[in-house]
Formats: sequence, structure tokens, C-alpha cells
Amino acid sequence: MITTLLLSAAIAVPLQADLHLDTPTQLHRKGLALDAAQGLEGGLPQLQAGGTNLAVEVLWPPRTADWRSHTFRLLGLLEAEDARLEGFELARSPAQARTIIESNRIAYIVSLEGAHGLGSEDWQGTLDSLQARGLAILGMTWSMSNDFAGSSGDQGLGLTEQGRALVAHARSKGILIDLSHASRQTTLEICRDAPAPVIASHSNAHALQAHPRNLTDEEIRCIAATGGVIGLGFHAPFVGGARDVQAVANHADHLAAVGGHAAVALGSDFDGLITTPKGLTTASDLPLLWAELQSRGWTDEQLRGVRGENFMRAWSAAQATADN
Repeated sequence: MITTLLLSAAIAVPLQADLHLDTPTQLHRKGLALDAAQGLEGGLPQLQAGGTNLAVEVLWPPRTADWRSHTFRLLGLLEAEDARLEGFELARSPAQARTIIESNRIAYIVSLEGAHGLGSEDWQGTLDSLQARGLAILGMTWSMSNDFAGSSGDQGLGLTEQGRALVAHARSKGILIDLSHASRQTTLEICRDAPAPVIASHSNAHALQAHPRNLTDEEIRCIAATGGVIGLGFHAPFVGGARDVQAVANHADHLAAVGGHAAVALGSDFDGLITTPKGLTTASDLPLLWAELQSRGWTDEQLRGVRGENFMRAWSAAQATADN
């Protein structure tokens, strides 16, 4: 029995999660398949080459679209790829994700970037419909304030009354709240005394790069206090400095110093129309980041955390607090 257990541990597949991939948008814009050999930063070939096996696939309704219709259009593209590809499968829970990963397939999670994607009528019914089809993460805003919350993109205010109802409903369903792009007032209001972890899927440290999209130390501590995580984003203007692997690692070090290593995750924003840092141009390059953090003294346990275990803990806790 001991020998069997040791063998099982030895062949376990290392978890690697990316909390923000805008690849569905590129499937739509470019008419590409997820396994296209070229044209994507976070397609299957790039994910496989870099070791990512838990992909948060983002539904992003752009400013000028019919938001609700566009959200479901992107979801339909994801579902079609799921049906077509043997190595790509929806995960509705952390346990299911681990099962998929251990079978050497890529598990994906569905996220909505911006509650405006719920539309202007019957947001509750739309959210429930999306969750029934796999939605696990809800981003409150994108670069513009909406009927629910203020955005950092236009220096919006905090939650509206409708926004508070949305947060309460999402939490009751075990959906993770994502605060990337949210205004500071929205972020602090949601994460203070939160009954479940909240995340910022793709955000960096304001102390290192003073951009409205980056998190102040107060916000970092608040998110960490919920048991949540902050995914390192790769958009070069938000990274700052030399805009390279070392600059991204500087943000990881700062997040860990302020919020603890358990609060650090990965949220590249690949395929999100970003300017990528030097050396991190596709998901295949991620081993360079892990090597850089290791060279700075991050332990194996801390690296396992940032590569995905920290997120799995937060996701598990959010689901555990759902109403049954």
C-alpha cells in the first residue's frame, strides 16, 4: 500500500492555472480553432507547451456589442470547441478539474468579464443560465462602470443597490467574485468582511506601477484577508519597469510581501489584446517566470501555490459557502 501511494504521488500531474485568458474573443475575431498552430497566445498548443492545464476562459462583451448576445455567442464557441476536442473539458468544481488534469487533459473554467454582459433585464435569470452552462467566476466590471458597480477605467464609484443584490446572489450560488477592473471603492466594499474569498484575476501592484488598474496595498491586503488571490497580469503598461519577466516577478514579490504568498496567482490576460512583456509572449513561455521566482528564493510550496493551488483553495472555499 505504501509503495502504491508513493507511486501515485510521483506521477501526479502538476497543477498550473491561468485565471484570465481572453482566447474566446480571438476565436470569434479571427475565426480560429482553439488548437490552431498559429495566431493565439493562449491556444491549446501554447498551453500544453507551457504546462497550463487549468484555463479560465473569459467571456468579454466589448463596449459596442449587444452585451448579452455577445456573451452567449462566445460561450457557444467554447462549447463547440469542448465538443470537438478530446483534450479540453469544462470543470464545474475543483474536484472535477483535478480529475480532468490527472487524465492529461486541459480543464477550463468559464468567467464573465463585466457584469454588463448580463444585459439590462433579468440579470438574475441570465446569471443562473450562464452558471448552468459552466460559469464559475463573475467579474463585476470591465473598463467602464455599469449598472452594478464602478470601474477603475472611468474612476467610478462603488456598488449600486442592484450591484449589492448581484454580489449576494452570486455568492449564494458559489460563484467567485472577480475584482480586476473594479474601482477602489467597489473593491474595498466587496472584500471587507466578505463571507467567501474574492479574487482579482489579472491585476498588479500600484506601488510598483501607478496605474488605476493596479491594486493599492490596502486592496491587496483586503483581498488576501478574504482568502482570495490576485493573478499576475502581463499587460506591459500595467507591469511597468523593464516590461520583462523580471518586472512581472517584482510584482509577485510585492504581492507576497503585502498579502502573503498564499494570495499570489497567475492571470496572464493572454489573447486579451495586450502588449506582452519581453520574454512572456505566449503561454509557452511561463516556465521562465517560475524559474525567475525560484531564483529569488520562492520555495517549492510557494511556487505550487502561485501556479494554481492558491486559486484552487479560494475556489473551493467559495463553493463551500454556497446555499445548498
